[in-house]
Amino acid sequence: MNYKKITLLTVILVSLLAGSGFSQTRISSPYSRYGIGDLQNNRYLRNIGMGGLAYGYRNSNGVNYSNPASYTAFDTNSFVFETGVNTQFFQLATTNFKQVSNYTSLAYLVIGFPVTKWWGASMGLLPFSSVGYKISDYQSVPDIGKINYTYEGSGGLNQFYIGNAFRIKKFSFGVNAAYVFGFLDKTRTVTFPDSLNYLAVRLSNSTLVNDFLFNYGVQYQTTLKKDFKIHCKTILKKGFKIGLGAVYNVSSHLRAEEDSLAYRFFTAGGLETIKDTVINSNNTKGKIVLPMTIGGGITFGMTDRWLVGLDFQNQNWTNYSLFGEKDSLKNSWTISAGSEYTPKNTAVSGYWSYVHYRLGFRYNQSYLSLRNNQLKEYAVSAGLGFPLKRLKTTLNLGFEVGQKGTTDSNLIREQFAQIVLSLSVYERWFIKHRFE
Repeated sequence: MNYKKITLLTVILVSLLAGSGFSQTRISSPYSRYGIGDLQNNRYLRNIGMGGLAYGYRNSNGVNYSNPASYTAFDTNSFVFETGVNTQFFQLATTNFKQVSNYTSLAYLVIGFPVTKWWGASMGLLPFSSVGYKISDYQSVPDIGKINYTYEGSGGLNQFYIGNAFRIKKFSFGVNAAYVFGFLDKTRTVTFPDSLNYLAVRLSNSTLVNDFLFNYGVQYQTTLKKDFKIHCKTILKKGFKIGLGAVYNVSSHLRAEEDSLAYRFFTAGGLETIKDTVINSNNTKGKIVLPMTIGGGITFGMTDRWLVGLDFQNQNWTNYSLFGEKDSLKNSWTISAGSEYTPKNTAVSGYWSYVHYRLGFRYNQSYLSLRNNQLKEYAVSAGLGFPLKRLKTTLNLGFEVGQKGTTDSNLIREQFAQIVLSLSVYERWFIKHRFE
């Protein structure tokens, strides 16, 4: 690699870091109140139209950061830059009301490139989790009257990762080292509008996170060199691929600092006046314990024609804690299935024969357990991959609609839709020209 390429890599890296402010996803979900917020980092967004299929998936034209072992798929002289924009629409509903919201954000910035024929690398900036909610509730108590409860939260975590993968024959092994950073702001307020004998109370917690975590991956892929036959009948044709993948995220203890402020106040003429301060602590050091994650996947397909796959993931959220405190979390699991089809193209084929058509589905038993209900989430998806003519660069468009939660037991049901637009820029690098 020459100095010009090293300089360009440095510029891209600085751009990734500078973009951290844009990568913070804004969200409006009451369920982001729990844990570290709504998790954003586990899904390969380029494949949103395939249910987020990732663990056994390999592609030389994209950066599959969900399984770092996939980095060995990059072509010897390639350089891949990928970015995306994510737009989400929400409808929140209970038995009594409905509310609609939406947001648009930069999804990620990642690059991938080969180091040698058997060594691939990647780095990038991704959202890790997002917090955004404002919830109001009330109850009536004899001799006190109405009591209002308000919960508000904002912020989230990002991650900047550097990953490497190594291939030994048909096996690839990879690791991502990620620096997780960001803040989580949460506020709880209790007011007594029907009583003059009780002061309102507000508790605010601001948690700053900055630490490293690691995740590991392995993949195996084989391609049939000739037709596979049973009793002279062709079952599988030459070029048929089978891919297996697995990931393991170790349980992490992220360093964090927390500022806490609790005070009592009263309201007069629409203005709040603080009566006294109950808690005022700064820079309290602690840990956020994130759970172990394991996952696996399998893919089948014909080279450049079609592919189907299945992923499974399990997370041990009962071990989660924030500064030693547990939350309403249970172990969770997710299953995803997806497919991709590219029509047969010839020298006289039209452009639409080159387009990648994708379908997918995912089902998640989430880590949220509220009022004896472990919430479930499911979604169906579709997508299109538009290759640029005479180039390996691809514009990817993905759609997903689904639902999370329920209105049973006076809970909130989230119905959502999202649109993801990503660009995978593929360039030929590291080629030594004969003439300048």
